[in-house]
Amino acid sequence: MSIFAILLTSILEQRNLLSKIRAVFWKYLEIYVGYFTNRQINSQRQLRLIYLFASLPVFVILFIIKLLLLNHQIIYSLLNIFLFVLTVQILTWKNEAKDETVSDKRSFITTYAVKFFVPLFWFVVLPSAIGSICFLLIVCISAKLKAKNIDLIIYNVVADKMIFYASVIPYAILFGFIALAGDFEEVTHYVLEQKNNFTKSYYFLENTLNEIVLIAIGKDKFQLGIKDSETDEIEAFKLEEEHFTPEITAYIVAVLYRTGLFFIGVITLVCIAQLF
Repeated sequence: MSIFAILLTSILEQRNLLSKIRAVFWKYLEIYVGYFTNRQINSQRQLRLIYLFASLPVFVILFIIKLLLLNHQIIYSLLNIFLFVLTVQILTWKNEAKDETVSDKRSFITTYAVKFFVPLFWFVVLPSAIGSICFLLIVCISAKLKAKNIDLIIYNVVADKMIFYASVIPYAILFGFIALAGDFEEVTHYVLEQKNNFTKSYYFLENTLNEIVLIAIGKDKFQLGIKDSETDEIEAFKLEEEHFTPEITAYIVAVLYRTGLFFIGVITLVCIAQLF
């Protein structure tokens, strides 16, 4: 079912047929989240309860639906496909990579992880889209809280940790697939080095992902040369966000595309194995 859902979603996205329905889904998701976040937050305990009370109804409702539809597999499969289409965005990151108006040239890498890889991972691991929807809830709640400018310490101790715990396993798997899709030796070496700097923070995962992607495309490809206007000498520098050229973007898109294909290939093998 997962493979069929992936193919169907890809086709619909290529024809731009999902924008409106996903906009409606996110609108109501934000309204739902607003019931929990539009209140004064004064403690870490209150913040943790927000995540719990927001996620629990979704978990219970979807689990009950699964139990009720155990003898109606066709209806259950159609519902799962519908939820997959809403929660897993296969090609959004590629469209963002082509958008020259985006100020942060690396934002599509985060989009790749948050809207494609991690939701797909949790959709496959947990039944009835419980994983993907709960992950999106955590992301949405954290974004709302960040926008409210709540106490930074409370945010870092709770909100940042919540995204971290929801992301750390799929991100670790993503790092492995990026290594396979790019410079395996260099990426592996960098990941092992980061063990000494490991911190329980989503910022750490995000920064590590950005660095790993650049390493995966090969250092020679993101060491650019700039001619000094006064000396006419070529100065080498490490790629920064403001120097993200279309060529570099193309290299990264290629690595991420191969990473996604490897992951989907593994899912395909698992689905085939379950048939026997």
